[in-house]
Amino acid sequence: MKQIFLYTSLAVMALAVTTTGAAPEPCDGTVQLTSQSNFQVRQAGRQTFVQFDFTGLHDICLADRSVVTGIVEGHLVQRTSANGDFSLTFDEVLSYNGGTLGYRGQGILTGDNWQSHVVTVGDGTGPLAGIHGQGTFVFTGPASLTDVIYYVYTP
Repeated sequence: MKQIFLYTSLAVMALAVTTTGAAPEPCDGTVQLTSQSNFQVRQAGRQTFVQFDFTGLHDICLADRSVVTGIVEGHLVQRTSANGDFSLTFDEVLSYNGGTLGYRGQGILTGDNWQSHVVTVGDGTGPLAGIHGQGTFVFTGPASLTDVIYYVYTP
């Protein structure tokens, strides 16, 4: 399933690059979760599942190379094993200046090995129309993350 997600993401980025001829541009950003709601916890054998809705702030780079902060709303699901390994998935929608752009991400911690992937979903609307990207993220605190997303901007 991870490979299908990754291959689909790469195909979308390749199509965007082929269409515009533009190379992906890196964007360093931060995410700060400001609230959580609908918090649910359940046990399944030796695993704990946590899920919740969240809101927060997320940086994004626009085509003019400006960095702006949008408001995000989303849902996160995390699975933690008894040995401390965990995985998480999230879907979020970033809103900025009347436009929206979806993101989908996943992260896996096995031992000391952290792997993550985030990708934009859809074409975006308003000032976020035509923005496509994928990258990685890492937690910097219980409710904060940094990310590097490589964006391609299509007309």
